[in-house]
Amino acid sequence: MRLCLIGGTPSHPGGLEAFCDRARAALASATPPIDVDLIATNTAYRGARALLDLPMALVRLRRLARSHDVAWVQVSNLPDAFYVALARIAGMRVLATPHFGANSAVQQKVLRRGLVRWLVGRADGILLLFRGQDHEIMLPDLPTTVLGTFLPQSALRDGEADETVQRRPRHLRLLHAARFSAEKGTFHMLALCAQLRAAHIPFEARLVGRSDPATMDSIAEAIRQTGLADVVEQIDWLDEAAMQQQLRSADVLVHLSAIDSFPLIVLEALAADCLPVVLPMAGARDMVEAMGGLLADQADPACTAFDRLAELTPDQVRAMGRAAGERTRREYGWPFMIQRVLTSCQRALERV
Repeated sequence: MRLCLIGGTPSHPGGLEAFCDRARAALASATPPIDVDLIATNTAYRGARALLDLPMALVRLRRLARSHDVAWVQVSNLPDAFYVALARIAGMRVLATPHFGANSAVQQKVLRRGLVRWLVGRADGILLLFRGQDHEIMLPDLPTTVLGTFLPQSALRDGEADETVQRRPRHLRLLHAARFSAEKGTFHMLALCAQLRAAHIPFEARLVGRSDPATMDSIAEAIRQTGLADVVEQIDWLDEAAMQQQLRSADVLVHLSAIDSFPLIVLEALAADCLPVVLPMAGARDMVEAMGGLLADQADPACTAFDRLAELTPDQVRAMGRAAGERTRREYGWPFMIQRVLTSCQRALERV
């Protein structure tokens, strides 16, 4: 089978681009290997200008249709959705995966929502990122499979033998990794740290990421005012391997984001035996309910996160993290992910 994987903007790497790269690597690792050509759409941050590329994209897809069985289109915006229709016009069977949630521009505007639904409806099937995604966003009535997402292969190994794990201290180690902002829950993280200190619960915390200068100044001021400088460390963006190490050496990922429908960092934390505490956003809630983790209340994230953690000892948190990690690595192992993709491809090829 030859598969044409369509989506992503390599000049702006993020979660979608990581998904495409990992999907390609996973499918290439199958036995026998699955031949995958990755075709970038380059639609990120271009708005309507990306539509100008569609005529040439159709020409290219017509050529690819001679040698490819299925096109798998990753839809994160309106221009991406047009590629579903183009691949169908080009003569390929088509699968689509929506990379957006209820809060995205694709869903917030009525006309755009209807157009995206119609365009995605040209596909032969849909692969979802998480259970319940089809209830959060408007999708056409098509054969649907919950795929999940592709974790890096390094995240799928048991980390119990790691030196950093064996030397875990008696106090809790918290981690927050994001593009820092109020919406991403950065200040809820600091408020949680302040409550832990006030309750004399030993901990240390790391913030991994960055933001605009004004937000960085606000973070520094919040740390100063709460007297947390001795227990909160700030680290710039890390590469994949270094981020995996941070997750493996932490006990709790604090991801109190109000805007992420499917936060990949939460799934990576689970695979690394790091217990996440999240807000009940659709994808994050599905992850912790299926694999393990703690849910905070959207009305008062820091206080409810504190209440959940204060009820547990560090050993209990780590035991919950290990159990969640075992479930996650089993559920998201590459062989299982590959089989879901292949089954969906076969169904698309057999669809009348």
